[in-house]
Amino acid sequence: MNELPEKPFVPEREIILNRPLRVRGQDAVLAGLASYGGKNCLWLFYHRPIPQRLLDGGSEASTHREEREFALLDAELNCFWPQSLCVQGRTLSFTSGGAAPLLGHDPEVLLPFRYFLGKGVALGPLADVPEQDISVMHCEFEDGGLFSAFDPAFPLDLSLTVGPESKELPIHQTHIMTIGGNPKEERFAFKKPDGTECGYYLNDLFLYTPPRPDPRHEREAAEQMRAQGLSERHIMEIQKSQRDVCPAGHKILVLEYESEGDVQLSFYTAAYLSAAPERTNGAASAAILVSNDEKGPHGHRKQYCALGPVPETLAGRIGLELFSRYELLPEETAAIK
Repeated sequence: MNELPEKPFVPEREIILNRPLRVRGQDAVLAGLASYGGKNCLWLFYHRPIPQRLLDGGSEASTHREEREFALLDAELNCFWPQSLCVQGRTLSFTSGGAAPLLGHDPEVLLPFRYFLGKGVALGPLADVPEQDISVMHCEFEDGGLFSAFDPAFPLDLSLTVGPESKELPIHQTHIMTIGGNPKEERFAFKKPDGTECGYYLNDLFLYTPPRPDPRHEREAAEQMRAQGLSERHIMEIQKSQRDVCPAGHKILVLEYESEGDVQLSFYTAAYLSAAPERTNGAASAAILVSNDEKGPHGHRKQYCALGPVPETLAGRIGLELFSRYELLPEETAAIK
């Protein structure tokens, strides 16, 4: 375990909340509001199970499939970020935040956790959760006079709002398509968790030649990044990664599809999913191309999924997998008793 720093967590000002809540299917406890180290933060604890692979000492994925599966699990366990909190009629809008599990024994996590427990904050729905599966979240806000105006004689009148979020959900359906072949007229479908069906169509699989970087645009982008405080080395790395998206002798493999309700889908090639992740750069191997509102042959909006760079001579049949879909979770406000 890491040694705790000499300086304890002792807020200059605080409001103990000590309220359990459940939002987006996750149990949590609002511990309190605290002004400490020049920052004003909401502190809360929530249930975030640590994957068994991490408990067993594993970390990095050996294939892109494992990498994407780990990302899906992580997204499932972190499905809410507070946007604002209403306290006694005052709305606190959060400007930034962070979260970390108790498992890591980080003093910046352990000290606030122990402090609020010492102040009488009850774990409530987290009481029977192993400590390793509890995470501590902090959300920063501007004071705006809250601490001086707060009156403990009045009810807290709390409500927490979490913002809209795009959630990725697994599907795992395989297909075989031919580059430049005739579009498939067949309607495919997958089941949603509520048992209803969503149909989709695979219109075309083709090779796309991206435009060469424009030197003038690169110079303008570099000036903007300098104005934001990025170093010359960082700017060079970013622009190199952009140029490396499609190396010489390659084109981008693109899938055109339609889906009922214009649901956004995520496809990968079978070869990509079975390959080992590249650790040498941060360039994405698959991306979503934004399309306009043009309708496809089946009456739904045309959408495109870039499947990464491939040799420009690639031809024939390609194995694809509909890996996941995206669902927009709307803004949600939870009234807290």
